[in-house]
Amino acid sequence: MPSGISTQACALSRSVADRECATGNSVPRSLRSGFSRRVLCIALLFFALALPRPVLAREANFRRFTDYLWFVLGAGVGLALHEGAHLLVDVATDAKPEIMPVSLGPFPFFAIGPTNISSQQQRYAIAMAGFVMQDLYSETILQLDPHLREHDRPLLKGMLALHTLLTTGYAITGFAGVGPLQSDVNTLSRALSLPPWAVGLILISPAICDTYRYFVPGSRWAPWVSISGKLTLLGGVLTF
Repeated sequence: MPSGISTQACALSRSVADRECATGNSVPRSLRSGFSRRVLCIALLFFALALPRPVLAREANFRRFTDYLWFVLGAGVGLALHEGAHLLVDVATDAKPEIMPVSLGPFPFFAIGPTNISSQQQRYAIAMAGFVMQDLYSETILQLDPHLREHDRPLLKGMLALHTLLTTGYAITGFAGVGPLQSDVNTLSRALSLPPWAVGLILISPAICDTYRYFVPGSRWAPWVSISGKLTLLGGVLTF
């Protein structure tokens, strides 16, 4: 009888050990996966903390009332260049632009849109022309004066602000899926057969980089990322 009990006890202990081994083979795998993710997060955190902090430029303007007037005038110049680029391509491609009423939600306004579109390439070139013009003048400003924020040039700051804010606003409408059918984002969406949010991603990258360049003129990566995005947009227009 004791030998039978001993045999049963050994069998039971082996069964328990087998279950523990089987369980032990799966638990450590999940633990290792979770541990790897934690290590990766900690490594990324330390990497981010180890990066040198950007040196912010000091603002030289907006201490006088006339600074704000010049700033608003610069924004107006930037908007005129944006719309002028649309009209220039309209005329060059015989798109016959007309003033048409549009609305953004409950807010009515008007737009100058083409009425004679013969191809998606033409549609893309007309819609993108305004952004390309913004990219050209913003890059010219930042190349000629990388430390723009530290200098007394409110007119140029207004032009740069119009570039970043207008492009960001268009990108937000693309992300939210709102805006009139004639908007630049929705027009580009139809021309490229892309969803509006994808067009928003294409547009917003140079705007974010240029904003960073204004506040951190010593950045090395931001100019290259911004220029790459702008050249991509310009190349698309020239290709079409």
